[in-house]
Amino acid sequence: MFIVDQVNSKSEQGKIQSYGQLVPVDGKKMNVLIQGNGEETVVLLTGYGTAAPALDFKLLIDKLSPYYKIVVIEPFGYGLSDQTDKERNTDNIVSEIHEALQQLNIDRYTLMGHSIVGIYGMAYVNKYPDEVRAFAGIDTSVPKQAGMDVTFPITTFKLLKQSGFSRLMVNLGSDLYAETPFDKETKEQMRMITLKNMFNESTLNELENVSPNFKGANI
Repeated sequence: MFIVDQVNSKSEQGKIQSYGQLVPVDGKKMNVLIQGNGEETVVLLTGYGTAAPALDFKLLIDKLSPYYKIVVIEPFGYGLSDQTDKERNTDNIVSEIHEALQQLNIDRYTLMGHSIVGIYGMAYVNKYPDEVRAFAGIDTSVPKQAGMDVTFPITTFKLLKQSGFSRLMVNLGSDLYAETPFDKETKEQMRMITLKNMFNESTLNELENVSPNFKGANI
């Protein structure tokens, strides 16, 4: 499994197609997709673990972009963005998203986010109240959500990644996009980016910070 994973990972690196633009943030590169020319801007943020946010949100982006300027930010460890060694606590994540928007000269917008962005979004609105027009949640998390004090088996996840077993899990798992209208090429891109980003150091560190991030949101 290890050898097969290494060979396939190297091959897939050359097949992943770029999209969006790379923006300098904290000395690294963060991938941002911008679509639409509406007068109002919507900044779209992903929930935890979505491998390729800009592709996963494509159907929603296509629906909204005739009316709004849609900005999809792929945090470090997601999509085509770099990884980072900086702690994945709420404050760092919020600051990095804001820096990306500053680099793009975007200073007035609606935040729209899925899942754990409910927690990050609260912190963001409190930190930059003069910039955020509104927050729109897509099945977002809430501060006192049950089960968020769990300790995740990070070492096991790292072993799955290092051994190549994570690839087998993806290959044997059900196709989450089987009943969706995504075209075959987009599905294949998402599959390869999933394998690239699955259990990477940045997203695992974010998982380690889930409990303290939720506790911090209760303050």
